[in-house]
Amino acid sequence: MSESVTIIENTGFVDHNKINTLLQLIKDDRHFKGLHRTTGKRLYAIIVECLENIERYSARAKSGVIIPEPYISVVMEDDKITISSGNPVDRGKTCMLTMILNRVNTMTDNDLVALYEKNINRESLPEENGAGLGFIIMKLKSGSRIVFSFTDIKEGLSYFKMQISLNKYIMRKLVIEKTSFSPEVKLDPEKDLFVISGESRPPDVANFYGEILKWFDDFRHSPYSMKEADKSIAINFDFEYFNSTSAKYLLDLCKQIAAARSGGMNIAVNWHYEENDLDMLEAGREMSRIARLPFEFILRANEPEI
Repeated sequence: MSESVTIIENTGFVDHNKINTLLQLIKDDRHFKGLHRTTGKRLYAIIVECLENIERYSARAKSGVIIPEPYISVVMEDDKITISSGNPVDRGKTCMLTMILNRVNTMTDNDLVALYEKNINRESLPEENGAGLGFIIMKLKSGSRIVFSFTDIKEGLSYFKMQISLNKYIMRKLVIEKTSFSPEVKLDPEKDLFVISGESRPPDVANFYGEILKWFDDFRHSPYSMKEADKSIAINFDFEYFNSTSAKYLLDLCKQIAAARSGGMNIAVNWHYEENDLDMLEAGREMSRIARLPFEFILRANEPEI
């Protein structure tokens, strides 16, 4: 049986000062400090949204009427973290909250990002907009459904419960859309997708590839990669063209990949090229030689003429 550790547990209404106190307790907790940086940031964001939800939207009963108080708990197990919260709400708002949560739970990450951008820029009632944005952030950060329920209590109120699970080994993905001068980047461990493709001559090469290098450094040192150490992954380079400045950063990335292989990660590198593009083939061979990293050279299938 896995051992569980409670990072935080609090019952009662909260205000801004109480939230600050609880968040500081979390930051000081040794188990929280031991989390990978990405996981810790995601957990912190979810906890903030839960606490602010309690502060903003908890309904209070009339004087002398006793109802269940708000609460929040964060429990860490071997492979996951469970965030649970509850607070009384006006019964008339349960339909709206159910609609928002059901919508958020069924949307893809891309759709959630688009909805977030739409909501944050629109004019709407603060309560509707704020609650919706908070749920979107919780879903995006956790990567899992928000489990929720409502139980009728006194004075026209319902008790709203939420539970969110966060994988301790989740690793963020990096997706950059292709342009006429920069390649498409899809680095998504959850989908086993690692591709950089297209033309590479971005105006700010250092910034563009700096983000990729930073991502891969996080990835190879993350608990996710350690947990999946026996799993083989393939990184695909499929360039139409890259300039000399891009080549320097690609070589740096290849050296990082070589270091990860030396450290035990099971990584293959596929270098794609067209049949008549001997320059691209030779560039791959040179990159492989300098980085001391074996490449698999893959002849790209010719696209049919239109």
